[in-house]
Amino acid sequence: MGVRRGRASGRPRGRPPGRMPGRPRAARSLVRPGRPPGRAGFSIVDSEGTPDVFKLAVTKLKQSGEVDREIRESASMDWRAERAALDEYLETLDMRPSYLPRLGELVLWTSDFDGDLAWNPRTQCIQIYSPAKNQWLKKPEWRAGVVGQIPTEDAVLQDLVETTAKKWGLNYSGFRIETLPDPNSPDKSYSLHYSYVPLKCVKPLNAFEVFLQGTPHEDLHPSIEHAMTVMSSFSLVDKYRFRGLWPNASIYCRGIFIGAEMLTVGDAIRLKPKGYKSGSASKPAVTDVMVINEIRLELIQCDEDVKSKQLAEEYHVRIAGKIYTRDIERAQISNNGRPTGALSLHEVVDVFNNVGMSGYGDWYELHSGSVVDISQDMVLGRCYEPDAMKLLFNSLSLGYDLQGVIGAREFSRSVDERIPEGKHWFWGDFRTQTLAIDSLNGEDVGHYSEARDVKMWRANLRIIDGTATQADFRDAKHPSDLGRPSTKPRISSLAEVSKTSKLVSAGLGAVDTSNPVSSTDEDSSAASQEVEEAEGENGEESESSEPEENFTTRIEELRGGTEETEGGDYVPNDEPRFKRPKHDLDTDMVTQNSL
Repeated sequence: MGVRRGRASGRPRGRPPGRMPGRPRAARSLVRPGRPPGRAGFSIVDSEGTPDVFKLAVTKLKQSGEVDREIRESASMDWRAERAALDEYLETLDMRPSYLPRLGELVLWTSDFDGDLAWNPRTQCIQIYSPAKNQWLKKPEWRAGVVGQIPTEDAVLQDLVETTAKKWGLNYSGFRIETLPDPNSPDKSYSLHYSYVPLKCVKPLNAFEVFLQGTPHEDLHPSIEHAMTVMSSFSLVDKYRFRGLWPNASIYCRGIFIGAEMLTVGDAIRLKPKGYKSGSASKPAVTDVMVINEIRLELIQCDEDVKSKQLAEEYHVRIAGKIYTRDIERAQISNNGRPTGALSLHEVVDVFNNVGMSGYGDWYELHSGSVVDISQDMVLGRCYEPDAMKLLFNSLSLGYDLQGVIGAREFSRSVDERIPEGKHWFWGDFRTQTLAIDSLNGEDVGHYSEARDVKMWRANLRIIDGTATQADFRDAKHPSDLGRPSTKPRISSLAEVSKTSKLVSAGLGAVDTSNPVSSTDEDSSAASQEVEEAEGENGEESESSEPEENFTTRIEELRGGTEETEGGDYVPNDEPRFKRPKHDLDTDMVTQNSL
């Protein structure tokens, strides 16, 4: 029997199985291609690639059923840069009188004047009265503006009506106020109109009816109407904790901007009478005050879908705290008719952060001292100290701005183009967004800033954290990595200004002003220090007597900065010895982003 010669299989001769000719076998990599080893990947990020801590918390809530965790955005340069300044500023608010304007607030302001503000019964308006001349002077030229900087030198109560002796000039002892531009217009040039003014030239915007009465509408500065446009807007400040039981959750915050004012935990706030609306025939007395214990953004029916831009189906803002009243009959009714005793002097001191609140008279607990939740609709504004109320309004009435605030909100809902039809509030992620400004303290904010290089910031964070790769060192743009330093002399931008400005020319010395030659512009923008994290595009407002609704679309985060200005202590040819420190919001403000 013969045997057939040949290959036992159909495999090509000379080619080992699984190998390409001329190429050695490579070890199989266990690392995902394109991802540097040692760095965790985040699939839930915002539009800038920063991990979305709120969406991550919602997905964690879905998995575990219950979550109680601190909010930390360690991968966000904005969040990390604003921490120290924002924490320090919010802590100082507990020690500052409530009548002092805060960063990011809207106020009425006018230029400095000699004399006193007083009511002129003949003209039926507030005018400047000169005691030295014993005659009435002109009416103040009121504007609406944003508080960009607060004094570094302490203010006292008397500064409300008369500027006391100060160690420093207005650059350090006054408020920097920037005129508010039109929120509905791309023209933001009014932000360049600013000044440092003493406290006596700054008044609460909520009391605009008091200080503007007797002034025809056509004589009002346009910024007044600009401020009325944003009165139905709010933004949350410093979200610090996420707590939830599936499917609902709450995000806890340390502050909130509502209309013109900023409110923080611990503030005493005045509440509007329940059911009162603009145009009501009767004007009920304002008697109730809440001491804020919590500020929350409630997420109803959380959405764990990572592809969804929403955190939940519904959003409610809730301000919680104990309520006190000056009306004993109201207190008895809320306590089911039980006899109610007034708070003792010691209890008043313990309840209120404000000094001298017993000057209003007796205070009574409502709802037997239980913590009550309200929506932002019920808030009028901060409750000032009694002595400040006497100097500002010559009255202790808590309802001095009731009709004005409610009417301004109705006006805002009719003219603010950011509020959709049928909705009541515009919800901004940060203060500069609610005010619709693109600069603060002379610095561009957020995406308007050319200095906002997120890729560079993220690379520097990884270097700080010790997780950087070689690509991060390149992206960080450290000066040592940019090659040989240029031998071209650095030309100050003031040298260019001096060619058209005699004042700057005198300060710089002899400069040839006849030569209009330009030089390379230099970028002096600073990195952001005030930003609030974004938690969704839409939201919803709520009040116990009104239907729920969705808020409007969010934008990205912004920031703030500082800058010197006219009217200060600068003297040409003298070396400036001090530089005013920058103040941050959240934004922000922080700071805007920040307050």
